[in-house]
Amino acid sequence: MYDPDTNNHDVHPHDVKICFSDDTWPDGYSVRKGDAVAYHPYAMGRMKFLWGDDAEEFRPERWLDENCLFQQESPFKFTAFQAGPRICLGKEFAYRQMKIFSAVLLGSYIFKLSDEKKSITSRTMLTLQIDGGLHIRAIPRLGHI
Repeated sequence: MYDPDTNNHDVHPHDVKICFSDDTWPDGYSVRKGDAVAYHPYAMGRMKFLWGDDAEEFRPERWLDENCLFQQESPFKFTAFQAGPRICLGKEFAYRQMKIFSAVLLGSYIFKLSDEKKSITSRTMLTLQIDGGLHIRAIPRLGHI
């Protein structure tokens, strides 16, 4: 399968692929050349049969093993960067950038929500967005900056 829009690199609330040949999936479902196959990464990230009963909870430690080391999930389960031969070429770069960005900022600042009583909600548009934005305060850590 290939992405019908190779020039669009945004994270979409759904993803569509076009079959380039007839195929039968592991569950026995058949697709034909030219069929459009859509899946919804946002929904997949909240499926209890994939992630457990707490699938809708923000629990970053689910990606840590018993030694508190990062345990990568299958790209076919965690689809943010796609999977297979057409996986996102920038995946490793994005992970490195996130780690550097986090280490520098979290080492220098304490972050707090501007209004800790306000609930955070998202809305699905072309990309997933935080409804009303995410307003935070960055407080310099003592001895830094």
